[in-house]
This record gives sequence, structure tokens and C-alpha cells, in this order.
Amino acid sequence: MSPSTIALSQRILARLMPPAHAEALLGDLLEERRLRLQSGFQVSVAGWYWRQLASSVPALLWASVRRGAWRITVVTAVASYIAAGGIRLVLLYALSPMTTSKSVREVVALLTFAAALAACGYVAASIRLGAARLLAFLVFAATCAMLATSTRAPLWYEGSLLVLGPVATIAGATLSGWLRRVWL
Repeated sequence: MSPSTIALSQRILARLMPPAHAEALLGDLLEERRLRLQSGFQVSVAGWYWRQLASSVPALLWASVRRGAWRITVVTAVASYIAAGGIRLVLLYALSPMTTSKSVREVVALLTFAAALAACGYVAASIRLGAARLLAFLVFAATCAMLATSTRAPLWYEGSLLVLGPVATIAGATLSGWLRRVWL
């Protein structure tokens, strides 16, 4: 079992566990793995390790739901989505006197919303890492709903928003993570 495989499994478990218990649980799992390797069961150790991981995931997910950690993520993502809409409205109001063409206004609207989503993705990821991913999903789902129910916006606008919205959100979150690594 390669070190990158062990690192991946550790990241999976660390995301699902309460931080106070993560180090102890991961240490116990690695210690048991080491003991199994020393006793000569090298072929079956990788399978045992992944079975332990797979059997732990449901209980850890349920514990996470009971702890209510998901609420912070959902509230952060929804608040970020609402904030992005508010920022978009303010920017459109400020920029609308500068444009008279409808097609130019639509491009400005798309770009301002993308900028607002990038900024809100940055903030959401700074508050809660998973919130930016949920925000990207909300943008994607809202755009799909708009595509399915509305014909007011041009198809190029909706198609662009379908791609640009989640990408801008993830770009903002990536910038947040990159800056956090550089500064810390």
C-alpha cells in the first residue's frame, strides 16, 4: 500500500471525524496496520485497511449529522449565494447607466455575477471549506432550474452561467485555500 493511498484514506477519515478524535483514531488505525505488516500478512493488509475505512464511514457520517456540523456549511453556502445575488444587483445598478445595449448589459450581468460568486466562494471557503463546494452546487442547480423553467434569458447567457458560475465559485475557494497555505 503506497504512502499516497494511506494519505488519501487519512484525508477521508479526517474530514468525517471530529477534530479532537481524528489524530487518535487515525493513529490507532495506522498502528494496527503496522502490526499486521510485521506479522507477515502483507497481502491482506491493504484490503483490511480499506474495509476498516469503508466500515467506519457510515458511523462517522451519522455522527457528523448528529453533531450538526453540516448546518454551518449549509448556512454559509446559502448566505453566500444570497450575498452574491445582492452584490450582483448592486454592481448592475452601478454599471447600468454606462451601457445602453441589451446584449452588453447581459454580458456585464454575467461577468458581475461571476465576480460576485468568486468573492463569495472565497469567503465561504474561508469560513467552511465544504461551503464553497455546496455554493457551486447551488449555483449549478439554480441555473439548471432557470434553464428548465425560463425562456427570458438568452440561451448563451444561461449556458455560460451554467459553466461560469460554479467555476468562479471554485476559483474563489481555490484562491482562499492557496492564500491560507501561503500565509500560514
